[in-house]
Amino acid sequence: MMMLKSMVSPIARVVLPLFAVLVMASCEEDEKSDPLPNLPSIEIPKEVPGLYSGSLPCDDCTSRMVRMTLGEDSSVEAIQLILRDTMETDSLKGTYSASDSTILVTLEGGKGHWNFKRTKFGNLHYMTAAGTVYEDKDGMKAEMIRIFKVAPKAAAKDSANEKDSTAADTVKKEEQPKE
Repeated sequence: MMMLKSMVSPIARVVLPLFAVLVMASCEEDEKSDPLPNLPSIEIPKEVPGLYSGSLPCDDCTSRMVRMTLGEDSSVEAIQLILRDTMETDSLKGTYSASDSTILVTLEGGKGHWNFKRTKFGNLHYMTAAGTVYEDKDGMKAEMIRIFKVAPKAAAKDSANEKDSTAADTVKKEEQPKE
């Protein structure tokens, strides 16, 4: 009995790995897939107006989150959440001016200004007074992410209603008796 056990062990050590390799090789042949279709390229809007959200540096607080809307008329509306021992919320208004790659936001009431550099994806990097992109001690950039909105549902419903009325007109025409 002992001899039988000692013979099975070396055979199993050779046969089981070979069996596993054969099973894996047979699976690879069945996994052939069709090539991916060509997808249309995504175009990032070049215009500046829009909704942005992100964090900005803060020397005397734990965190400073900002949600900022840049309007078509160069207006700025922002909500700033500052976390210290407590959370403070501040509504800010102002104006902005944009050049090819930079945006200067000037806040009303002497609350300062923010300089941003636009990225190729439409986001904004906060810039220091020296004109360089701000990086914290870990090398992370203070970035405002551009948030793209989906068309309002009211507009989608209007177009759906137009389709429904066109379909209803077609049905009415088909239901009329032919003379």
